[in-house]
Amino acid sequence: MRIEVAVMMQVHVPDNTDLDDLNIKIDEEGLRFMSKGRVVADASHIEDYYIDDIESEDED
Repeated sequence: MRIEVAVMMQVHVPDNTDLDDLNIKIDEEGLRFMSKGRVVADASHIEDYYIDDIESEDED
């Protein structure tokens, strides 16, 4: 089964972070929030999170 999960997070980032360029990178190194090509926060900066929505898809 494949699912789509929407997760809401409260994350602390530096005040000068370009929020228009903010993205999230998840790989074998972990979870990182990136802006302008640099890491502005990692998993330790997540203050709170919750699952907002889950949808399942049956794979044929």
